[in-house]
Amino acid sequence: MPPTTHRRKISQKELRAPDELTTLVDSARDFLVNNLTQVLISTAVVVVVGAIVVGVYYYERHRDNIASARFYGAITALNAGQNKPAETQFKQLADEEPGRRLGRLARFYMSSAYLADGDLPDARDALVAFVAEERDPLFRSLALTNLAVVYERMADWKKAAGAYQQAAADPGPEQARAELGVARMLVKSGDKQGAIAAYRGFLAAHPFAQQRQDVLESLALLGAPAEIPPPPSAAAGGPQPVVIH
Repeated sequence: MPPTTHRRKISQKELRAPDELTTLVDSARDFLVNNLTQVLISTAVVVVVGAIVVGVYYYERHRDNIASARFYGAITALNAGQNKPAETQFKQLADEEPGRRLGRLARFYMSSAYLADGDLPDARDALVAFVAEERDPLFRSLALTNLAVVYERMADWKKAAGAYQQAAADPGPEQARAELGVARMLVKSGDKQGAIAAYRGFLAAHPFAQQRQDVLESLALLGAPAEIPPPPSAAAGGPQPVVIH
């Protein structure tokens, strides 16, 4: 018998497949042709935005470098005792770059130049402006302590005590000095009992402080015993003294 030939029947889906592919390609082509202008505009916008972002980044880095160079020049002048040039350079940097870290720090160092030059009102104003914006606890404490010193030199005991109190609230290298400053301002303002309490509080909080003997003498001058037990000695197994600079 001759071999039997089997022919596979082609489904309607298979018959439609090339037509569907053609239709899809045609639709994509038509979309591109009909929206070519919009596609080109969108592409151009993306390119322009990218170029702007890159340009702004490098421009800001360039300005950072310029601000750094200006800040270094002002610091160099300050360290050399050239207070007037330092004041001018710090002020220009602070006014022109208020949004940059170095621009804000310029106000702090500008106050140092004013202090070195004996210009208390300008030093006060620079420190007040700096403290109002500063969030770093170290620089804030330093600025508040310097502000208290300015008020003390201006014989404004109340404001000096307030600035010292704010500085004492921030842990750091200026805390002990600020606490003693509060007590000293209370003495100058005539609040004897408040000063005694402040000195005793200092001894209780800092039993090994370098200023301990000075505080005891201040209490004696105020006619008040310290009423603070002496710090345990190292030989008796107590903690080692901690010197606060």
